[in-house]
Amino acid sequence: MCRLAKRGVTSGSGQRGQAMVEFALVLPLLLIVLFLMVDFGVGFARWIAITNATREGARYGTVYTGNNPTVDITGKVIDTSNDVLTPGDVKVGYANVDGGDVGVGDSVVVRADYKYTLITPLGKFLTDLTFDSIDFCSYSDMRLEQVPDDTTAPAPGPCP
Repeated sequence: MCRLAKRGVTSGSGQRGQAMVEFALVLPLLLIVLFLMVDFGVGFARWIAITNATREGARYGTVYTGNNPTVDITGKVIDTSNDVLTPGDVKVGYANVDGGDVGVGDSVVVRADYKYTLITPLGKFLTDLTFDSIDFCSYSDMRLEQVPDDTTAPAPGPCP
């Protein structure tokens, strides 16, 4: 019988090294995708929270009858945002539509500005990434149904 020579066939010991090299090449890409997904998800949740909080604050302001509306409405916005926002992030004011005193039918305006900083080390992987935070702005304007005691705060401007 004739024996055939086994040339170029190994027992598989070189496969482990190849798999490790492939893993080392793919790992940074997998981490970037993972970090992007995490940052996008958390950022989107924060954006939804501040949008809902300004809307709730404006709605609260339309029926508010107390004597310190800007402080109380700001507190409502902060509570609704689950303490994502701070008092410095929230502006509350009244827009007078008809030119006289603020009354029923005029607007209460709530604006929140929030700076979301990335929570993952994405900037260390992407050296061309020139930002480490994203600015969110939410603006809600609703008509007054009842007039509070103090309506002297001017309406904040809209988001840029």
